[in-house]
Amino acid sequence: MKSLLALALSSLVILVTVQSSVTKGRRVPAKLRSGIAGRITDQNGAVISGARITIVAHSSDASVVRKSNGEGQYVADLDPDVYDVVAEANGFKTAKRKLIPVLRESRSYVDFVLDVAEPIMPKLIH
Repeated sequence: MKSLLALALSSLVILVTVQSSVTKGRRVPAKLRSGIAGRITDQNGAVISGARITIVAHSSDASVVRKSNGEGQYVADLDPDVYDVVAEANGFKTAKRKLIPVLRESRSYVDFVLDVAEPIMPKLIH
């Protein structure tokens, strides 16, 4: 009797699990997104928030612009393609990465360490 009860409970658990993962007779896969993500820091490892990240697709020249958040992170969901990525922030040199592949259902990680820009010296007039 105990084994019959255990079998019935096991069957019920399996049935509930299967039904919760099926919608209208079809299994619903977890949505995996393709794209590029990364972190922007300075040479000392301090995060740079508000950096502008421009991502350009090779096949269409379409561009996506993101800003880094308070942790210096950015994320862009993208279609599979090859991309160029540019990071820029006030007071820092612009950094570029070319030919970043984004595959279906995968995310490429592109971190940037930005160098401090040279100060612009005013021209002296004699």
